[in-house]
Amino acid sequence: MSLKVGIIGLGFMGKVHFDTYAKLGVKVAAIADVDPRKRCGDWSGILGNIGAAGQRQNLRGIRVYEDAAGLLRDSAVDVVDITLPTYLHAPWTIKALRAGYHVICEKPMALSSAEAAAMIRAARSARRHLFIAQCIRFWPAYAAARALVWGGKFGQVLSAVFTRVSPKPTWSWQNWIVNERQSGAAALDLHIHDADFVLHLLGKPRSVQSRASRNKQGGLDHITTFYNYAPGRLVQAEGAWEYHAGFPFSMAFRIALDKATLYFVGADLMLCRATGSPRKMPLQAGDGYYHELKHFVACIRRNRPSGIVPPQSALESVRLVEAEIKSARTGKIVKFR
Repeated sequence: MSLKVGIIGLGFMGKVHFDTYAKLGVKVAAIADVDPRKRCGDWSGILGNIGAAGQRQNLRGIRVYEDAAGLLRDSAVDVVDITLPTYLHAPWTIKALRAGYHVICEKPMALSSAEAAAMIRAARSARRHLFIAQCIRFWPAYAAARALVWGGKFGQVLSAVFTRVSPKPTWSWQNWIVNERQSGAAALDLHIHDADFVLHLLGKPRSVQSRASRNKQGGLDHITTFYNYAPGRLVQAEGAWEYHAGFPFSMAFRIALDKATLYFVGADLMLCRATGSPRKMPLQAGDGYYHELKHFVACIRRNRPSGIVPPQSALESVRLVEAEIKSARTGKIVKFR
């Protein structure tokens, strides 16, 4: 089945998805963005925390819209990919679903769990599939680590620590990412990657205990959370984007099991046993963006929901971060079940 995608929003993630579809051999039939430079193919201003800056893009053969509503009336489009700022995820996802499209929506799913629930209801009502791009579930090192943990060969998880740190994201359209009311700040935009993976790896914690630092506007630029599971298991995640220009983005984790330790830093997933040298684990080629979109495209072609990222699981990740933010702001342990 040949698929034609319409992308709404040409920021960093819009560019990433556009480039990834080309690698997958999937046709981008239409794009929509309010920026006239981007609509003319000048993507040099598109920046992000990883990868190179955008370049001049040949948009020949691609229908270009200023108003996303126009794209939703394009009969040549089969699936809509929403890579808009977070505060626009819920309204445009719901509009696209009601217009009859399957929808791929960037993470975080929405600004609130209430909005995320509305998105799920809209998908059910429209009888269309909704896919949320929680790319870390597909990132080769993280996917391999989960497979090793779930395989059970090395026993139970004793402790796990995840970190994700970045320079302040000043590259977004109208600086929307640093506006907490539009992005949810570092807790929801950045840290949700690891909160989501904690759920994907270990299931729901009993409660969370978080601490955070705030910027001058009151937004959380740095959050550290302890996820409370069974006694004796220590699980922690840290997300921060308070660092100045030139500070390198990095993501890493270490997981201690009964019989082995896994750690990821840079590009390698390493396995350490009680004796012997650390072993580099084989990983799939490509990044999480490639593997998630490949998976979503396969699901759409087969008319199946995702078994890796069901929409309800993405909602739970938003709900978990909401609990973390509440804990950080109140200084109290917050139950989560």
